[in-house]
Amino acid sequence: MKLIYLYFTLATLFSSAAFANNNYTPVSYRYYQLNYTEVAAENANDPLKTYQINISNLISPYIFSRTSFNYLSKETIIDAQNSMTTTSMQAVFNMGTRLALLPKIDLTIESGAIYEFGKEIELKSNSVSATNDDFDREFGFNAAVGLAMQFSHQLEFIIDAAYIDIGDESEMEYSAELVAHLLPNLALVASGVMYEESSGFGFGLQFDF
Repeated sequence: MKLIYLYFTLATLFSSAAFANNNYTPVSYRYYQLNYTEVAAENANDPLKTYQINISNLISPYIFSRTSFNYLSKETIIDAQNSMTTTSMQAVFNMGTRLALLPKIDLTIESGAIYEFGKEIELKSNSVSATNDDFDREFGFNAAVGLAMQFSHQLEFIIDAAYIDIGDESEMEYSAELVAHLLPNLALVASGVMYEESSGFGFGLQFDF
């Protein structure tokens, strides 16, 4: 069933490219990003930390790709002597299309596959620890729609709404990203993310090419 959804979203994505135009886009699509994000539920002291390498490329005037590799880590403090640390890796590959709504505003639609692997749970009690890495690798997919806007030559603002389905879990993700260009090929990134029961913030560096 998930593959049917994936094929449907990909077909919709590429068919929408027929309506895209070839106008020059001032928004960044060719870059490498190094990001750090913390996400936590309300009144929770155990955030999920994500370290991400993100690669984006504009393949044609209206088709782009995004590839990211994520390392996720969460430490849960049970009490003064006991804690649990969960880690995993994710690889995401998306293809997308852009539609220039205005000279400095793009509508983006993208979809792709998610692969989660290397999951481990480490339990610590006093000076003793035990690790369980006997978890299945999981596949999923995502589909997102967003707006990419250039406020000035130095500032870009991106907002996205994404549906994510992996394993037995699915959720909506809403994100916003502010990109401040300091040099022609270097920018600072500040981001925020929100789910149904949690939210977070992040920052990073972007290297354009």
